[in-house]
Parts: sequence; structure tokens; C-alpha cells
Amino acid sequence: MIGALDKLLLVLPSNTYRAQRFLEAARKLGIQVAIATDSELSAPDHLGMVFDRLDFCEPAVAAEEVAALARSYGITHALAVDEGGVEIAALANARLSGSGQGLEGVLATRDKAELRKALSSAGILQPRSIRVPLGAHGRPELAGMEYPLVVKPTKGSGSIGVTLAQDAGELDIAIDVAMTVSAEMKLPGTAVLIEEYVEGDEFAVEGMIIRGALSVLAIFEKPDPLTGPVFAETIYVTPPRIGNDAQHAIHETVAEVARALALPDGPVHAEVRLTPQGRCVPIDVAARSIGGHCSDALAFAFSTTLEDLILANATGRTLSGTSRERQASGVYMIPVEAQGILVGIGGVDAASRVRFVKGVELTVPVGTRLRPLPYDNRYLGFIFAKAPGSAAVVAALRSARELLHFEFDTGVATDA
Repeated sequence: MIGALDKLLLVLPSNTYRAQRFLEAARKLGIQVAIATDSELSAPDHLGMVFDRLDFCEPAVAAEEVAALARSYGITHALAVDEGGVEIAALANARLSGSGQGLEGVLATRDKAELRKALSSAGILQPRSIRVPLGAHGRPELAGMEYPLVVKPTKGSGSIGVTLAQDAGELDIAIDVAMTVSAEMKLPGTAVLIEEYVEGDEFAVEGMIIRGALSVLAIFEKPDPLTGPVFAETIYVTPPRIGNDAQHAIHETVAEVARALALPDGPVHAEVRLTPQGRCVPIDVAARSIGGHCSDALAFAFSTTLEDLILANATGRTLSGTSRERQASGVYMIPVEAQGILVGIGGVDAASRVRFVKGVELTVPVGTRLRPLPYDNRYLGFIFAKAPGSAAVVAALRSARELLHFEFDTGVATDA
């Protein structure tokens, strides 16, 4: 338990979509915030506590600087806004508190190979996997693992560098892709993980550790199958169209994972699969909240946002609005589907007029050079919908997406 605070330090990666949402939540709750970021950031008039141009590629060094900044302002806790700040915030908090409680588990969530090892050691069902160091040559010994296999960088989020291999030839290509992406990310300690593919429907869980126990805020169904060769996420909808027993199994699995990792109080975002045999298998877990603009698909009692809940929990306040609104809601994350320069966007007005659609937010300006997964994980934008039921939400999101048109100049090389 952090204890009642009126100050926080936000660790803000330069590529986050969520800075404004957290600042608005802080103003609403009367929390004074400082910011640590890897970008060159001009502080708004109301915010004088900004430490910019940190090197997030060196988490230990950045954490020392973050902890020093926090101390100078009398701040005792750092909070990561997105994946890129999780390790830095955790290391900084260990320095600020003088305790490493929860640190090992948080760091395990930042490395997929370490996560597999930690969960397997705790007796939690996991796919068999092997870790391959960057720069390794030749096809690795698969130790009896069977195709199809998933190949991914051990660090990173949003399915970047993740591909499915059906045979030995595809495995060689998948390893090369993962190593190329890993080198581009420049994240220390990154390797390549090869693991057996887990069949089944995939779900995302948005939760919060509150006084040591997991509170599930929402379970998102992913109605578009994630079966490879790349894993581009599109639709999230909640509540999921599954029975209470399946929802209970998901809840219990994520709670077991959180206990096994001894995660500290704060947000948790997990991905799980329900296998055809009815078992729940954790695929990934992050000690942060949902990324992108997806938090806009969640609304809680008393007009409370997800960011409100996160900041309230981080400052020891009583959380009174954790019940999700009664309507079904969802988001369509629009993946990049071509390589080149985005030269035109159409259909926004028509998509916005689709029944139950609440908003269309485009996040990539015309003129931007883009690559699709597995080489990049940017989204062109987000479509939001709310309706009396989940089926209506999914139908609205699909209809709106069909009306949007993105034009690319694919004749221009995007390799930098």
C-alpha cells in the first residue's frame, strides 16, 4: 500500500497516446504530478516539474535520474503511463522505497522468456519455449516442440516482431524477422523467444491490484481470430460473449499469475487464451494498463475513467467507481496494412455516422511513412462504439471500418 499522497511522478514514453488523459485525471483528483520523459517536452503553464530527454534505452540509468527528480520534489512514487516506462518506474520505486518488493515480478513482465520461466516455476500452465540470444546462428534445437511455433522478441508490446511458423523454412524466416525487429528496438537484454502455439480464443483482461488483490475491471473479447502469420489486434469488446464459468476461469488465472509474480498495487493488463479443451492459458501479462486510445472504451460509475482509477489507487484513495457502465463497449484498433507513405484518408464522416459508433480518432497524419506488422506496431486510428449488447458493438465497429479508406504510396521505400 502506497499510502495517501498528493504527488506522483509520471514516467511518460515519447510515443504514448495517453499523456493528456493522465494529466486530466490528475487535475480532477487534485494530484500534483511531475513528468519524466525521453522526449524534449515543453512544460504546460500549469506544470513546471518536467525532466525530459532521459535515455529510456538505459533503464537503470534513467531510474536513478527519475528517483533523484522525485526526491527533489518530495515525491515518493513513480507511475508508468505505458509499456516503455514500466521498468524505469519499478526500478525508481525500489530506490525511493528502499525495498525491492514486487520488483522481480514487474521485471519478469518486461521479458517474455523470464515471464515463461517464472510462471512455469509457479506451476501455471505455459506453452513450451526456448530462448535464443540475438546474433545466434543456425536453427536452434527445438527440444521436442511441435509446429506451429510462435516466434517473438522477448521485449516489446503490440505484437511487434511476432510471427507464426508452420514449418522449418518459416521458422528460419520468423527468427530473422524477430532478430531484425529486436535490433531496431534497441532494448537491452532482448533475445528471441520460440514457443508452441496455443490454440483457442483470445481475451484481454484489464485489472488492478488493490491492497494486494486483483480486481478485474473488464474482460475484453477479441472476436477476430489471432491465428497468424502475424498477430494484428483489431476489435476489443466487453462484456465478452462467454459464460460465467469461462469468465471465472479467466479471472482466477490472471489472479493466480498476479500472485505468482507478487505484483505490487497498480494496473495489470493480461492476455489469455481459452483452449478447445477448456483450459485458460496466460499468454502475456504487463504491469501497466491497456495501451493506445483503448482506455476510451472503458467507462465506470460516477463518470470515472480508467486513468482516474489508476491514479486514485496509486495515491491510496478509496476506489468507489470500479463497476463498469451497463452498456457494452468496444474499440476497433486499425492496423497498418501496407508499407509506404500514407497519402490519403477517406470515409471518416460516414464511419462516424454509423449507429452506435461514438467516435473515430485517427492518429497518423497524412505523409507518414509506415510499415505493417511484424515490423511496426502503430495503429492508423481507433473506432469506438457503445450499444445495449456486445454483438451490436462488434457489428457497428465492422461497419464503420469498412467505410474508412486509407491510401498508401507503396512505391516509396520506408527502410531508414
